[in-house]
Amino acid sequence: MKNIHKITLAIALLFCGVTATAHMAADPKPFIEITGTSEIKIDPNQIFIRIKLEENTDKSKININEQEKNLIKALQSVGISTEKLVVTDANAFYGKSGFLSKDVVNTKQFELEVKNPTQAKQAFEQMDKLNIKNAYISRVDHSQMEKYKKQAKIDAIQEAKERATYLLEAVGEELGGALIVRENAFNVYGNQVHRESNKNMIRESYRFDGYKEKEEPELDFKKITVTASIYVKWAIAQ
Repeated sequence: MKNIHKITLAIALLFCGVTATAHMAADPKPFIEITGTSEIKIDPNQIFIRIKLEENTDKSKININEQEKNLIKALQSVGISTEKLVVTDANAFYGKSGFLSKDVVNTKQFELEVKNPTQAKQAFEQMDKLNIKNAYISRVDHSQMEKYKKQAKIDAIQEAKERATYLLEAVGEELGGALIVRENAFNVYGNQVHRESNKNMIRESYRFDGYKEKEEPELDFKKITVTASIYVKWAIAQ
């Protein structure tokens, strides 16, 4: 008889445990989900210009080393530091050097970094004087881009928290601790520039503002846009 009572008690306790577990599963802790977004617009302070020099392709017959010296001298004449002028490629091939003749054609490619649109304009003016036809802006950037990327994500989380707080206040509740923080999307726009000829590049890549009488317009690049989207799930304080 005692054994029967023990078995009955064990079954009863097991049933109570199962019932309690089912009740907890059916009654989860309340929470709120918010996706925060942010956008930061940045004026670029790094402008990258790709330059290609070729010899024996016109009547001047200036060799590649002399062309490089002329380029450096021309950039320095307008105050552009050539410390940021780096060689990215050098090559030689047997090709057309005149209307009917062929010869070894040496080429050299560079990337020049300038700080602002005014320097970019000055660089292209000097290259035009040297008859350098193959030059274009490849991309723009900012020297503190990583800082702006982090800030965009922080701003997105803070925006999500602000929204969650005032929504809960509207129903008399308080925000609890964060349960899930997940990055949904992150993008950088406007840092790539399509390759065009010098004149088209200047016309399409710059925004012309502030016309004044007998003065050239100020040149300015479109801003780089950094966007972030962060999903956050918070518990509602009990």
